[in-house]
Amino acid sequence: MKAIKVNHNEIINNTVKFAVKEGMEIMTSLSKSLLIETLKKRMMNGEVVRFCFLKVDNTIRFATGTLEPNSVNFNVNGCGLPKKFFNQFAYIDCQKLQWRSFRMDRIIGIID
Repeated sequence: MKAIKVNHNEIINNTVKFAVKEGMEIMTSLSKSLLIETLKKRMMNGEVVRFCFLKVDNTIRFATGTLEPNSVNFNVNGCGLPKKFFNQFAYIDCQKLQWRSFRMDRIIGIID
């Protein structure tokens, strides 16, 4: 497997945001920030990644998604504000072939 280069500034920003805004402990917010950055980089490298997160109704959702550049360009429709500004992670769901998103602080883990 190829090494992933992560953005340290993004990890620090998300860690502080989770700790201050969501009231998380520092270690929990740091681990979630690392998970989000790893997930994003793997998806942007063209991988189809399985992961899970906690939905708003407190059920666990197992998802399979990607951010492969050709898929993203094909599925872009609109010019609104990025989900990132609302503390959400957007991805293309490989089962529904539609955009989906979840709150970044609700990530549980990457399955494979």
